[in-house]
Amino acid sequence: MEYYYTPKEYISSSSLTIVDDEVKHLKRVLRKNTGDEIFVTDGLGNLYKTKISSVNKEIIECDILESSSNVNEPKIKLTLYQSLLKSPDRFEFVIEKATELGAYMIQPVISENVINKSANKLERWKAIALSAMKQSQRCFLPAVKEPVIFTDSVQSSLSELKLIADERNYGSPIDLKSLSQKPESISLFIGPEGGFSKQEIEIAEQNGCKILNLGIRKYRSETAAIVSTGLLLINN
Repeated sequence: MEYYYTPKEYISSSSLTIVDDEVKHLKRVLRKNTGDEIFVTDGLGNLYKTKISSVNKEIIECDILESSSNVNEPKIKLTLYQSLLKSPDRFEFVIEKATELGAYMIQPVISENVINKSANKLERWKAIALSAMKQSQRCFLPAVKEPVIFTDSVQSSLSELKLIADERNYGSPIDLKSLSQKPESISLFIGPEGGFSKQEIEIAEQNGCKILNLGIRKYRSETAAIVSTGLLLINN
């Protein structure tokens, strides 16, 4: 079962209106019609069980039967600080899977070893997150932000726990399995191809980051992001 989306401004206490691309998908692809029941989320944590009351060319009107909040959402608010990747497809894959796994926000990062520092497909990234939210039956849409410089992202992060993945394991690395109690908010920093520089790791530590140990094998950036996010959020 897939969830559908409509912005908060189209929702009242007893009914809601579906607009734009969702209308096309429901009408032309799924052949939904008056009387059909569907689940709709506002992307802000609210989920509505609805019955379609009317179908027009540009909008679908629904009566709200039930409402709930934070369905299928993790307790931890995890912000993924993902460095831009050489392959746009791989970066988009990270956005899709991080959303499915329960990320609260996705912040693209421009770090020292990023090859394509001008990459910015924000609207496409947001569309991928929206699709992944609906497919995975989440009711919260992670914000996908404009790319920022690594140093700025580290300094601005206010999460209770800040983790930075590094295969060289400078300092005293943390093993995710050793986290008996997980905090309410986590910032997770993942580097690009080539990883973070030693100077970036030092800057991260100076700003409260702990080195994250992902084991003895070397992972691609997208693999490290998905494994880490999954270990932190699954069953939470």
